[in-house]
Amino acid sequence: MNCACKLSGNHVVGLPQQLRPRLLSGLSEAEIQSVLSAAKHRHFRALTIVVNQDDPAERCFLLTSGRGRHFLITDEGQKINLHWLTAGQPFGGAAMLSAPMPYLLNTEILTDSCALVWERQAIRDLVSHCPKLLDNALSIAATEHIPWLISAHVSLSSDDANGRIAHLLVSLASGIGKITPSGVEMKITNEDVAEWANVTQFTVSRSLNDWQRAGILTKHRGKILLRRPELLIH
Repeated sequence: MNCACKLSGNHVVGLPQQLRPRLLSGLSEAEIQSVLSAAKHRHFRALTIVVNQDDPAERCFLLTSGRGRHFLITDEGQKINLHWLTAGQPFGGAAMLSAPMPYLLNTEILTDSCALVWERQAIRDLVSHCPKLLDNALSIAATEHIPWLISAHVSLSSDDANGRIAHLLVSLASGIGKITPSGVEMKITNEDVAEWANVTQFTVSRSLNDWQRAGILTKHRGKILLRRPELLIH
């Protein structure tokens, strides 16, 4: 698969040109090069489980291309999809912590993707020399992951079915949407929407059909084009 990372063998010497990960925000050029040189570059095929919940957190990752998501398996064996991942986002951050911890969630790669991978000792050494790395990781959790979980919980607790679907689509548009001249395109199925919004696929289909007739969105096989998100929220 093609990858825009700049490599020297398996060593990373540069990121894709347009990629500006928050994890590396505020670091000097020398610090960034130190962080990149400590990473290994990996290709992952679609539908690969990269991280398993409850396994020791031995690696930290930065997605440089492609898409993934976190999910949880309940004690009853139910799969619950959680936060989506796009290029530039880190995962497996528990490996940064001083006390050994397990991964709390599973991480699945949804499309052919690339990532940088740091072994636990390597990322711990980097954090000790570049404390801003840990600050950035905590900032990402506080401003992206936690607000998303709060929004999802509030929506599930207070909205009707249409409201939950609407909030989900707007949230996904800001997270995994691709801006096009016609609107924001999301690669997502009715089944995904139903699972995340805790509604039936019939309800999803009915709502999407209503919004398509109103010109708010357009449905395609395996994706949704959100044309007027402000009307969806209204």
